[in-house]
Amino acid sequence: MKKTITLVEKVYDYENKEIATMQVNLQGDGSTPEIGVFGNGLSGIIGYNDDGTAIIDHTVDEIIEKAKPKFMAKAIKEQKKLCVENGVDPDLVNMIGLEKKENNE
Repeated sequence: MKKTITLVEKVYDYENKEIATMQVNLQGDGSTPEIGVFGNGLSGIIGYNDDGTAIIDHTVDEIIEKAKPKFMAKAIKEQKKLCVENGVDPDLVNMIGLEKKENNE
């Protein structure tokens, strides 16, 4: 049975309020990690226009975008380690379309 792991990291704003959760499921199959971000948007609403559309505080998006590269680097590092454990070439990570090529193929 192949080992899998899930990485989760919270993102906080300048007032130390949680604004989002980043999550990635790693299969150790050589695929490039895909980060899911949950919770952003609603916490960034600071008001509404007269037509009912939301006024968004874009600093929330900026904070999340700034946090993503560090989390992605962590996910890539863990994915490569997991590939080795699962018998998959870790050099396949970040090579789109080459995932799931095991050493014995």
